[in-house]
Amino acid sequence: MFPRWPDVIMIARHFSLRCRILLCSIALVLAFLQGCASVYKPQNQAIKAIENNRGYRFSADHAVDHGDHAVFLTFSGGGTRAAALSYGVLQELRDTRIDSRGRRVRLLDEVDLISAVSGGSFTAAYYGLFGDRIFRDYEDVFLRQSIQGTLIRKLFNPLYWWRSLFTAFDRTEMAVEYYDSHIFRGKTFADFPIRQRPYIEINATDLGGGQRFAFTQGNFDLICSNVGPFSVARAVTASSAVPVAFPPVVIQNHAGACDTSKSSRIRNIQAKQQLSGRQSDLSKRVNAYSNRAARPYIHLVDGGIADNLGLRALIDRMDAAGPDLLIQNQGSVPKDVLIIMVNAEVRPERSIELSAGKPSVVDTIDAFSHAQITLYNQETKLLIGEKIRDMESELRQRSQDLKFYLAEVSFGSLEEKSMKSFFNNLPTSLELSGSEVNMLISTGRRLLRRAPEYRAFLDANITRLD
Repeated sequence: MFPRWPDVIMIARHFSLRCRILLCSIALVLAFLQGCASVYKPQNQAIKAIENNRGYRFSADHAVDHGDHAVFLTFSGGGTRAAALSYGVLQELRDTRIDSRGRRVRLLDEVDLISAVSGGSFTAAYYGLFGDRIFRDYEDVFLRQSIQGTLIRKLFNPLYWWRSLFTAFDRTEMAVEYYDSHIFRGKTFADFPIRQRPYIEINATDLGGGQRFAFTQGNFDLICSNVGPFSVARAVTASSAVPVAFPPVVIQNHAGACDTSKSSRIRNIQAKQQLSGRQSDLSKRVNAYSNRAARPYIHLVDGGIADNLGLRALIDRMDAAGPDLLIQNQGSVPKDVLIIMVNAEVRPERSIELSAGKPSVVDTIDAFSHAQITLYNQETKLLIGEKIRDMESELRQRSQDLKFYLAEVSFGSLEEKSMKSFFNNLPTSLELSGSEVNMLISTGRRLLRRAPEYRAFLDANITRLD
């Protein structure tokens, strides 16, 4: 659709006073034309039957044999800040060698799954599609590009207005088109080589249902749809679509076109004799899509709303599968489990407490949204700790003694006050300077090396070379 006033307010802050007046004038004219645009057609296809051993599934090709080490990564939201920090972690894993089944291998090659939201989704999806090519061109393709500036310029291009008027080509579709042509090269979920690289779980937020929505075949089974031909660019756009600034990505609920009771995800939950509180909640969330008449369309926005750390996807898998998440190949069990949480959350310095004056609307919204995300992030961290302890206990009951390591990469662990202040005041946007990107990449590497649990994992899995 055409720009709306909240969008113009946010966009105009990046320009001079003269440009602000021009942008607002253009938006006023466009507002009169907005009602003419039609509804954009959802891009997901229906299926008639569920095939649990086929399609883009973690269980289809991954959770079969983890080798000596089960390694899970989670990439948080935070725009280019999160994307660059995650990229630095991937570099560090590439350059780290550990022992696995009698061989010295790259730790990066031991990664089984990457769960990501918002800004972190760009890095996760690019690595999942293109592998080591990410270390050759990702900085030029994405990190060092003025993505935000490019989208703003496209927004006020007369060609965009014309397309919006007659084809319902809105800001979200503009972003999908740009990401598809310039970053992800037309790739779909069927193009992920999951036998060769980690399984990538891109997460958005179901705006109507108020819950996490993952672009996986297991999730698409619930709406009788096929994620294979779905555009990766569209999924990443949904995962990073900040509400108001970008309209939701809409998919159609085809529930009823197939027999969802055949879904292994639903059967695994139903097979449990007694559901815990979280498992019961997970069951309700899974079943929420079965009523197609009540929910014919699903509107997807920024995944950071439901889980800004990307950790909830892993927690849900632990709830649904329990120890079977790690034991699926005739008793083959990894020696240990490494979870690396890349958290690009910032705590910017705020001036509202320095004055008795009432803060502006923008400052107020920024403060309370940050408070909500921070509190939810803290609850998520506590929850993953509980799930790890539960998993260790359940494994011991099966006579399996696995060591879990939970390493966090975050600015909170920085000791230098000046560095901490620098990163905490970086904006959440899709445009940073080259020097800022450099700092984020190198700091991601350094923070991972310093993380105590990561160092303990390395000490346990690296033998001295002769």
